[in-house]
Amino acid sequence: MKKVLLAGAIGVFTLGMVSCGSGHGGCDAYRQSDYTKYKAEKTKKMELVNAVKAVKVKLLK
Repeated sequence: MKKVLLAGAIGVFTLGMVSCGSGHGGCDAYRQSDYTKYKAEKTKKMELVNAVKAVKVKLLK
């Protein structure tokens, strides 16, 4: 039973060391990704929604 607990503790520690939250491991590419295109598309979408709302408000007056 002690061996199982020890193996589990080592497994959890190892997962913590290689996961994205620990600062090292395989997630460096994810952190350095370029989101400028996504942000530009989202901004355009938000501007369109705001413009539609403004037109609706003008039509209701």
